[in-house]
Amino acid sequence: MSTTEAAPGLPPQSRLPAFQSRDFRLLFTNSFFAAASNWAMILGRGWLVFELTDSAAAVGLVTMAGMISNLFAPVAGAVADRVDRRRMAVLGGVIGALSALALGVIAFAGAVATWHVVALALTGGMGRAVSRPAETAMVPNLVPPEHLLNAIAMTSISVHGSRIAGPLVGGILLEMIGAGAVFLLSAALSTAGIAALMRIAPSRSAVASQAGLSATALVRRTGRDIRDGLRYIESDPRVVMLLVLVTAHCALTMAFDSLMPMLSTQLGGGSRTYTAILIAIGTGAVAGTLALSLVRSQRIQGSVMALSGALSGAGMVVLGLAPTPLMAILGAALAGGAQATYMALSATLVQQIVPDTVRGRVMSIYIMLTASHMAFLNFGFGWLADGIGIRVLLVGPGLLWTAVFAGAIFGLPDLKHLLRHGTFRAPAVAATAAGGD
Repeated sequence: MSTTEAAPGLPPQSRLPAFQSRDFRLLFTNSFFAAASNWAMILGRGWLVFELTDSAAAVGLVTMAGMISNLFAPVAGAVADRVDRRRMAVLGGVIGALSALALGVIAFAGAVATWHVVALALTGGMGRAVSRPAETAMVPNLVPPEHLLNAIAMTSISVHGSRIAGPLVGGILLEMIGAGAVFLLSAALSTAGIAALMRIAPSRSAVASQAGLSATALVRRTGRDIRDGLRYIESDPRVVMLLVLVTAHCALTMAFDSLMPMLSTQLGGGSRTYTAILIAIGTGAVAGTLALSLVRSQRIQGSVMALSGALSGAGMVVLGLAPTPLMAILGAALAGGAQATYMALSATLVQQIVPDTVRGRVMSIYIMLTASHMAFLNFGFGWLADGIGIRVLLVGPGLLWTAVFAGAIFGLPDLKHLLRHGTFRAPAVAATAAGGD
């Protein structure tokens, strides 16, 4: 079901057609506040733990704790295909807000220790693991198919725009008051996102065939639902290719959060440089996804995907070789723009292919693969950085991704066709996973 009530003042052929849906505008608002809350937490936790320990490994441990719950995203995705996705997203938001509030109170009490940050990062990550599959699977229910690319691009803009707002406001609070204020800001932003979610009309398309399903039956069927999602992925080589590439992309170009406090310090800056680098990543991401949202030609979409894939690696190399804070900020902006654009296009392609009955499961596996690799590699890179330094851990993976992407283009005819034409060749009919009972 699509909710496409025209927004007052928007022409029928708006340059941003997804905003014609009232419910999508509310989801967009939630995405902005929820992601701003998350980026503020990443800023506050990273700098606080680096101050407490002077160790990139400790920052990596906290970063991993915040992401590791995404290993269970397929369970959340299976549930998202069975229940009201809006309510599920609200539940995850509440968990995240309470975790941020608890950490803020402990920090203001002057009793914070590294284990507190790790434990509450884990709890907050659980909230995101619950809410993110539901929010992702909800997008195609709120807009018609022809507006899906615009909707996903705009959702990406809200998430990456929050990467400017969250660290900007959080950085000011970190400098003036301390990390405790950043955590309370995060809790407030989560609450604002929850308020927007609660105004979205329940998505009947996700639950109509599951009326009367008991909690016991839901739990019993979750394992089978996950297997159905995996079988669907296996049946469609296009989805397999996209998932493998996006996993490699995240692992090699987006697992560097734990290195940024140490990089900022080595460049002669402090919390201000750290904040500026995070804001630069968000600024580049907004510019990239905003440009993507205006693309209408499929052929151009393919060219943009090729360019963004190549520049994702280049941005990491520039960031890793930067001799000054300004050069690091420019490299971060380049990396942020390219990475966000590539991720938005990949998510759009997967969602265009996958039917609604298994979309929550497939997208949760997508989230699990990308976020879990980022979680483990953030810890691994942080641990290695304490011994060998951070430069090689930025430049090396960036170059490796460039080689992997180039090799895939030359070795995979489907990818070459996609990048040249912006669409896949007509596929063989994929097996349909059992999506309902």
